[in-house]
Amino acid sequence: MTVSAGKPFGSDADGSAVGASDEDVDDTSSAGDPSAMPSSPQTRRSCITYGTATLRRAGRDAPRRTAIWLLCDIAGLSRASVYGYPEEPVEPDVVDDFTEAVRRRAEGEPLQHILGYDEFFGLRLRVSPDVLVPRPETEEVVEYALKAMRSVDAPRVLDAGTGSGCIALALKSERPDAQVMACDVSEAALDVARANASRLALDVDFRRADMLTDDFAARCQGPFDLLISNPPYIPEGEAETLSDTVREYDPHLALFSGEDALRFYRVLARHAGGMLAPGGRLIVETHAHYASGVADVFGDAGLTNIQVEQDLAGRPRIAMAMKPVAD
Repeated sequence: MTVSAGKPFGSDADGSAVGASDEDVDDTSSAGDPSAMPSSPQTRRSCITYGTATLRRAGRDAPRRTAIWLLCDIAGLSRASVYGYPEEPVEPDVVDDFTEAVRRRAEGEPLQHILGYDEFFGLRLRVSPDVLVPRPETEEVVEYALKAMRSVDAPRVLDAGTGSGCIALALKSERPDAQVMACDVSEAALDVARANASRLALDVDFRRADMLTDDFAARCQGPFDLLISNPPYIPEGEAETLSDTVREYDPHLALFSGEDALRFYRVLARHAGGMLAPGGRLIVETHAHYASGVADVFGDAGLTNIQVEQDLAGRPRIAMAMKPVAD
């Protein structure tokens, strides 16, 4: 499985690559103000020109790519047809929906919320304001987990803080023999995760449980061969450094750790000691600035084989450890 950035930002619906050329094409060829929707009838070209100019003026990334993606999704078109027949008219109801979608994205709403889905590890997942939008680096966490479980038959897995279910569902999809449990403190997030599992016909046991409480282990009975998590790790003090798209639309319960960036890692390390089978693995996604601190937490908890791995951007984002095997 090759890690990708998710189709809205990395590839077309048919899997073809989205290249930099999408942003290089002249999008101001129509006469007049490109940020004003031209008079009826609208064409594919005029819609894309309008969307690109509006998103660019709002300072949003990849404005033309986003405009094309929105038009293709709303109108049910392929990119090839948009490029091949740019002067084809667009139905008025489609224009209205497209204009509204562009407005929402210009105001900062995540593209995945507007579309209602994201692509993660080859799976199309429903997303909503109740869950984090899956990130490309989380796909890398899944990759390391699959490597760690390669020699384990029918592994037992717990995904703590599952959100949309992206990690648990990707692991179950890649390892059908695995017994996968996933938990979250948010019932609304679990509703999203369960809906994704049902639509994908993947058997994951979803439970409401809070890793910060004393009854966590009782609610998620082990032992497990893998405890995996992408916990909240952004300190409250960093909130203003985040983009408005993240700060205003991702659920704060899943983003912020409080003032202590290592809070959840201390709890996970403690749970690993009691919930993992001997030789079981703990694998987590981390804040790049605190990865070494996470490794120290794991060592202080008596875990061994501690590793910190870099993501594709060269940042330390994945921490792993093992529960010692008894002599």
